[in-house]
Amino acid sequence: MKRLSFFLALLLFYGCNSATEGTPLAHHQRNPALNEFNADMIAWHTDNGEGLRMYTDDQYLYLQFDHSRVPAEESKYIQFIIDSDNNVSTGNLTTENGADYIVENGYLFRAKQPDKWDWEEIGKVDSVVEPQRDTVRIEKSKLEPFSDNFCVNAEVLNQRLEPILYSPDAKDAEGNHLKTHYLKP
Repeated sequence: MKRLSFFLALLLFYGCNSATEGTPLAHHQRNPALNEFNADMIAWHTDNGEGLRMYTDDQYLYLQFDHSRVPAEESKYIQFIIDSDNNVSTGNLTTENGADYIVENGYLFRAKQPDKWDWEEIGKVDSVVEPQRDTVRIEKSKLEPFSDNFCVNAEVLNQRLEPILYSPDAKDAEGNHLKTHYLKP
């Protein structure tokens, strides 16, 4: 609850507009104790060619975002936005176009109300943080509903919480950033 209160205070401090509304606040912290898996050993099932990779096994969803297209000093905050059921009519319908979950600051959040920016903390996720690449491992049991037909996008935000890099970068006809669809091998 303290994290969400802090997040709301930051949003009020920086102001909200269409570019930053609903932007989570912080980057995963570098913590060697959380490096419980070797991100370099994962045989990624999906690579969108823009730095976003995905892999699942029986227990976990792994997401990786290589954001080396942006200088490390500008890559202040990283987030993964997950549409766990590939259904734009569920989850957050305001700014995230059906996102059911967001990973930020090493924590997983679930959309609470579809018509406004309202997220509930689910818990910590494992992460490996490098200067220009972040990898997270999420227990699938925390992603309900979870389907093998899911979508993800990732973004880098600067110090002012403004998005400066998206993956994928493409937009739909309404100007919403698209998500990369998981391709099961």
